[in-house]
Amino acid sequence: MKRYAEEIYRLQQVSTTEALYPEWVVQQLDQSWITQVPAPQEVGVYAANPRYIRKLLSGLGDGSGKKLELLADYVLSCMPGCRTTRRVQTPSTDLDVVCSMEGFDVDFRSELGRYFVCECKDWNTPADFTSFAKFCRVLDSVKSRFGILFSKHGISGEGKNRDAGLEQIKIFQDRGMVIVVVNQSDLEQVGNGTNFISLLRAKYENVRLNIISSAQTPKGNGGPNN
Repeated sequence: MKRYAEEIYRLQQVSTTEALYPEWVVQQLDQSWITQVPAPQEVGVYAANPRYIRKLLSGLGDGSGKKLELLADYVLSCMPGCRTTRRVQTPSTDLDVVCSMEGFDVDFRSELGRYFVCECKDWNTPADFTSFAKFCRVLDSVKSRFGILFSKHGISGEGKNRDAGLEQIKIFQDRGMVIVVVNQSDLEQVGNGTNFISLLRAKYENVRLNIISSAQTPKGNGGPNN
């Protein structure tokens, strides 16, 4: 406790504005203080600070990519049982956010595996096929069957069955690996009170079951009555 108190005081001295948000302060600390797994009653709880989310959203596009990494780390860490670590270095690459799931085997999160990795792309264009395929290779290297690509403008070919959007489906069909994409619009929804767990579940099912949204359904193909 003394060590954490000293570190929190130091953070307040060097980053006065950011330290106004206790969420930011906690994100700068290690995760050793998390010593218990969540109770079953917490399975659907998602409590996040919308004001902090909106602050991080306002900083996207600054060229550093750090705001999106902080935002990805925060919205995931608010899920009960999700322990997060940013900027993990390996001999071959840097992992933007590494997550480990603890305590839940009762809903779709049991399908995510013990560990999964997140990639963050704070770009002014959608993430392309090459960056999507590279992320898939990273997940292969850590033997993870799930990953999240946080991309400000989504991925190329999304909803059009081509480019990175097509690769997203093919990767699951070929390898059983689900990569979901979270864009700025999704994060804005979370900042306005949307439960990120529900959003993540819907995206997971869309990829795994190859669900076609109404926006993608061609006219005249709605059923036998057409």
